[in-house]
Amino acid sequence: MKENITETLKKHYEAKILEHKLNIDIMIANPRAIPEHENFTQAIDKELSELANAHDKLEALLEYF
Repeated sequence: MKENITETLKKHYEAKILEHKLNIDIMIANPRAIPEHENFTQAIDKELSELANAHDKLEALLEYF
């Protein structure tokens, strides 16, 4: 049971990392992907924060469980 839960969380965090990395890649490659009213660097910073959060959770999961 523990292995199923930890494996599910691992895949969840990996998917979140990929999702936010893709969003950043799209924003950098195509700045028009961000609505004109939004701050470009602020939008990327938000995605990067979410990516870092998922990365930190994944690292903690791998280290402690």
